[in-house]
Amino acid sequence: MTVPDVYLLALHEPYQTPQHPVPVNATVVHALTLLHPAVPQPDGGRVFRCLTEFPGRVPGEVVPLSTLTFELDGRRLWPQVADWERVVEAVVDIARHQGCDAMPLGLPEATVVALASGPETVHELYYPDGGRAQSGPAERRQHLEEMTGHVRRFVEQGPFWPGANLVARPRQPQVMPYQPYRSR
Repeated sequence: MTVPDVYLLALHEPYQTPQHPVPVNATVVHALTLLHPAVPQPDGGRVFRCLTEFPGRVPGEVVPLSTLTFELDGRRLWPQVADWERVVEAVVDIARHQGCDAMPLGLPEATVVALASGPETVHELYYPDGGRAQSGPAERRQHLEEMTGHVRRFVEQGPFWPGANLVARPRQPQVMPYQPYRSR
């Protein structure tokens, strides 16, 4: 079963643009953008399926690429699914050139650290003034809830446009190879 209106949060190399006061280091797109013809296929379609078919996914959810990595056995199953780097590069390029609706974001470093890692990861953050703090699952959830709020406000003005001439999602494999990571 496919869950509608799921969004991909892709963290990427920062880029400058006159429309944004800070470098853009994250992009949110509708999962359907992964079916855009400019995204390598069937890889984009398989990532779409991972985003929309994973058990427990809910409509309106913002899913970081790191969550998919966690769900694919901590990256071990990516080779069976897709070349995620090529997919993300294509999606960011489409978004930068207005080939779909997107939310380009300039996230603070602490947010990037929390969202770039799996949902169970705890980080020790060190500050220039000598202070330090931990960031873990609770902070990550808080950042994702904030992202979800931004997406909801955006969608109130109209749905995300995923782009034109979308391709059909791949039917194979029949079931995606999910296996959430557990430390061994």
